[in-house]
Amino acid sequence: MFQNCIIPKDKMQSTIKELLDALGCNLEADTVLDYIQNDPNYGNSNLSSKQVNEYAQRLALKACNAKVFLKKYEELKNRNTDNLSDLVLLFYKLVCDEKKSRISKPKVAPKPVLGDNKHQITKEDVPQIKDKLLKAVDESKKLVMKSFEEKESKLRPNWYNSLDLPNWQKDHPAMSWDFPKESLPITLSLSGIPVTSQENIIIDELLYVFSGISGNFIVPKPAKDTYDPRTFMISDDLDDALKQIVQQMLPLASNYSIVRRFIEHCNMWSGQVLHALVAAIEVLLKDYYTMIAQLETEHLSTNLTLQKLWYFVLPTMHTMQVLAAIVTSIGKSELRGGAVLTVLHEKTNTLMGDARAQEISLFLTERSCRPYLSILDQWIHKGTIVDPFQEFMIEDNELINKEELPVDYSADYWEKRYSVQRDRVPKFLDKFADIILRTGKYLNVISQCGKSITKSNTEEIKYSLREQNYGAIIQKAYAFASKSLLELLLKEYDLMGRLKSVKNYFLMSQGDFIVQFLDATEQELSKKIDDIIPSKLESLLGLCLRLSAASHDPYNEDMRVELLPYDLQFQMFKILSIETEEEKEYKQNKDCIPLTGIETFSFGMEVKWPVSLILNHKAIACYQMIFRHLFYCKHVERLLCRVWLYNKVVKRFSEARLYADAFALRQRMLSCVQHLQYYMCVEVIEPSWCQLIQSLDKVNNVDEVLERHNDFLESCLGDCMLTSPQLLKAVTTLCLVCVQFCTFMQEMHKYFVDAELNSMLGSTYDNIDYSEGANCGTTTGGSADSFSRSVSRYGLRFTAALLSVLAYIERMARDNNTNKLLNISARLNFNTYYVKQLEKFCSDDKLLEADKKS
Repeated sequence: MFQNCIIPKDKMQSTIKELLDALGCNLEADTVLDYIQNDPNYGNSNLSSKQVNEYAQRLALKACNAKVFLKKYEELKNRNTDNLSDLVLLFYKLVCDEKKSRISKPKVAPKPVLGDNKHQITKEDVPQIKDKLLKAVDESKKLVMKSFEEKESKLRPNWYNSLDLPNWQKDHPAMSWDFPKESLPITLSLSGIPVTSQENIIIDELLYVFSGISGNFIVPKPAKDTYDPRTFMISDDLDDALKQIVQQMLPLASNYSIVRRFIEHCNMWSGQVLHALVAAIEVLLKDYYTMIAQLETEHLSTNLTLQKLWYFVLPTMHTMQVLAAIVTSIGKSELRGGAVLTVLHEKTNTLMGDARAQEISLFLTERSCRPYLSILDQWIHKGTIVDPFQEFMIEDNELINKEELPVDYSADYWEKRYSVQRDRVPKFLDKFADIILRTGKYLNVISQCGKSITKSNTEEIKYSLREQNYGAIIQKAYAFASKSLLELLLKEYDLMGRLKSVKNYFLMSQGDFIVQFLDATEQELSKKIDDIIPSKLESLLGLCLRLSAASHDPYNEDMRVELLPYDLQFQMFKILSIETEEEKEYKQNKDCIPLTGIETFSFGMEVKWPVSLILNHKAIACYQMIFRHLFYCKHVERLLCRVWLYNKVVKRFSEARLYADAFALRQRMLSCVQHLQYYMCVEVIEPSWCQLIQSLDKVNNVDEVLERHNDFLESCLGDCMLTSPQLLKAVTTLCLVCVQFCTFMQEMHKYFVDAELNSMLGSTYDNIDYSEGANCGTTTGGSADSFSRSVSRYGLRFTAALLSVLAYIERMARDNNTNKLLNISARLNFNTYYVKQLEKFCSDDKLLEADKKS
């Protein structure tokens, strides 16, 4: 099967699997093996080691993690894996060649799904399931990294993708300033050489070892890990006294090796902070090399002894030890950006008792902070982020143009466009993170409005152990940004005028407009929603806006008509049931009774940027819910007033006393609905609105405006009985009883007139049949007693609904003593006479049975 391979199939498959895992591509080991089997040219490539390395480096650019792949490649190369060059070339063809990458995978029989009745899960399946889950998690991580790298590659110039980056550390290991990786034996001997000569030789050796060059009698051992301390082999022929002094000085070479490995381990993708740290370390190493040169000069003058050398390098050993400790903590954790600055800041604070070590750590921290603080300066003074390596604490999620976004763009922009990445926040900026976020967001909004931003402060942000030095600059920039955006919204974009316009329409503050609008559209809104013509409603809305006092509103052209596909009760229950057990009930499509226009109607408003930050989609939705509640109550009031007009006609009849109960019930209903409207408009909305206006005069930034506005909406929704499902349902039931009674009285009106005419002509009203409507039941015989019993039934249903509302209000009032609902409770708490009437009605079995049938 493997005619071109001399290694076993199992070993070949293991090697392929290791490369695939490191590469992170979607190929499978079986697919690669099938391709090897069917490719007659496999195994015939005669590539040099340099060419194979080039293919491996190109392939690493296509991998999810180039470092992991190159590390695996070096590991396989060191193990002298057979046919490695052919495999690398094959993988390069499969991954990089578009034609080869479209190899179809062999069809595999579908595996049994977990939870299927034919495949019962046992204890033996648990490890396999665990492995599958871990593999799925790893694949998802790889996909995320791949998308991130694709996103980065789009930002790079076109020429970069075709650039072959040399891996000089692998191709030219002699260019490294660190010790060679291969262990070299001690070939020379010091036996027979006098101690004085041995001392001169060892001094010369130490000067080389301090520079990262292996000696003849002091040889470094290979380090197991990148940041492990390096050990050395010392010639056994060296004098014991000299050997002891040498062993005391060798930690300097070990720490130097760690620092040099850290420097060479950083590449172009390590980020600006690490690059700045490496540059700062190089400055310190320059002084280190100068010291070694001076020691070498002293040694050539034969004035240097081993004891003097130990004396001279002792301070430098401490410095190098501090450097090695810093780079080890950073390198082992693979930190970048703000996390590196946190480590440096904490290290500087812990070295308070060591002035020299703290000075070194402070120097490194100050130099490393420069690129980070430069990005910070651009953000808090211009509102832009220039962060090519994703190191800064603020992440720009890069939403698409706002013209292409849905209507809730403003809310998503403010909440999701920019976010704080806590793992990138340096510890010394932790307390300023939220202020920094808001400062840049404010400036970004100003720039999106087409306004130029002039830098308010020319002082450069510099790192210091005293946070007052940079904290003052951040606070000053925040004050400028918040003041500028607030003035822009309040003065140029007239935020207060916008809010007042919203109050006029959504909170029904413009009384004449609402009356005219209902007069013009009530006939159309009484139809089923499918029969309504939206364009007709739009025309009527425009007509009412021009004829009423709303014509003076500069924003009346932004109003529009919306017919929502659900009623208010369903909308509120759906919102309140989010993340609860009842949520699934509102996700299912249920066959609902067709709604009328009154139940689905609401106003909409088109709000432009940047006012849409305040009046965003969520805020408009809250206004719509309050409006729908007020609008329906207004509709019920108009129906009851229409019944009052019918009653005026009936009062002229000779038998008007028979309708006295209906008159009283109508008046009770009208009084109840008017009290509800008065409570919501005068006792809830108006005080909350005045409180909102007063609080907006004292705000200092846009976030406070958002907070006060949200508090206003939450207060109105709660006190208008919209956030309690039971109370909202009870109020809806109360209004529904009123509507049904109005429908009944409207249908009965013609029978009242007929009965009066028949009475005037000498006939009896008892011979006339009438219907009470579908919602009221049907009564034949047409007697006055039948009409009276129907009115009593409506009265008792109304009283029961009212008592239910009062019970829920009192229950909520017990939980919150300051609840405004106590006011409406006092207004609606009628005489206990109606409670007794309810008890009397419930004791009448025949009437109760008739009510059940209806």
